[in-house]
Amino acid sequence: MTAPVDRPRPLPALVPADPASPVPVVVDCDPGVDDAVALLLAVAAPGLDLRAVTTVGGNASLDVVTANAARVLDLAGAPADLPLARGAAGPLGRALRVRDEPVHGVGALGGLDLPASSRAVATASAVDVIADAVAERPGEVVLVALGPLTTVAALLALRPEVAADLREVVLMGGAAFCEGNLEPRAEFNLRCDPDAARRVTESGVPLRVVPLDATHRALVDASTTAPLRASADPRGRAVGALLEHLTAQQRLADGLEAAAVHDALAVAALLDPSLCTWVEAGVRVETAGELTRGELVVDTTAGTARARTDWARTARVAVDADPDAVSRLLLHHLT
Repeated sequence: MTAPVDRPRPLPALVPADPASPVPVVVDCDPGVDDAVALLLAVAAPGLDLRAVTTVGGNASLDVVTANAARVLDLAGAPADLPLARGAAGPLGRALRVRDEPVHGVGALGGLDLPASSRAVATASAVDVIADAVAERPGEVVLVALGPLTTVAALLALRPEVAADLREVVLMGGAAFCEGNLEPRAEFNLRCDPDAARRVTESGVPLRVVPLDATHRALVDASTTAPLRASADPRGRAVGALLEHLTAQQRLADGLEAAAVHDALAVAALLDPSLCTWVEAGVRVETAGELTRGELVVDTTAGTARARTDWARTARVAVDADPDAVSRLLLHHLT
């Protein structure tokens, strides 16, 4: 095991995942409709080698999201011995507050009726399961964080040696240059636990950030959901139903007949980075602002002669996405 990160590392190259040499990944998630789509894609795509799944309280309680993860992994056909571990139940120092009428619907899976799972949940903590997965493939594992960053922050605090051995953290979260979806400047995942998110952004670990700027561009409509619903593959039919639920929520919110795939875009962009437009930057998360707690702050001048901060340039931030290419990728892997 190498030493903990004590200085920023170069950002890994943005290259497509190669089925001949799949990228080893661990997914930390809080399923959640879009998390479920992301998990199904992560299992289906031959360019990824899913090594473990961990859960964190966010879209629903830890018990609910862990049960949902097990059900979705069963549907995906994931190996029975794939490690599944419980992570943080709620934010650092506070209880988790779940919305009274969650946008993810009853059971947090948009009403999707999946059978209960007999899949074993690890007795080890999520922190230890992630650390073990990284130790097996040092320098190669990508941690994909699709919920609040509490478990990731705990990993970096309790197992600091892991930071140097992670290839990168890919996270869905934040609103870089657009409005938030929970508060004017804050997106749900980062606002759930700003303190954890701040620790992750200050860790020096290379980050690939997929914020609302990109996910709100990656809209899929009936031209994608209809063939998914008609698929012979039960995974495709499930994704079609999940996206129809998200479309209904989008319709209520702003009248759009399309769905933002959110967490699934983070997995898709790991498979094919060209789906998004990226900028390199230093990033932080605001923790003290009266009106801006949880805001993702992006400094694209970091590390340059005209830098406005002393932040290291440790992140790539997606600022746009190609919705047609995202739809093609989903249909390719899930129908």
